[in-house]
Amino acid sequence: MQIRLKLMGMLKPRTPPGGAIEVAAGATIDDVLRALDIAPQTVRVFTVNGEFERDRARVLAPNDELSAIPPVGGG
Repeated sequence: MQIRLKLMGMLKPRTPPGGAIEVAAGATIDDVLRALDIAPQTVRVFTVNGEFERDRARVLAPNDELSAIPPVGGG
């Protein structure tokens, strides 16, 4: 199944061409991060279809849009 992605900040370069990735049915947020070689602990804020999601074990559905927002720093 295909998942649409919005990777923000330092993760943006890891966005696949076309902004989507093919994953197995039943894939979770953590599964998508592993497929993109993103350490799960480096991302703390996710949205699925525009709604904040805290459960990395959430099972995604075909055509869901997953956004990952890494921590930002500043001074």
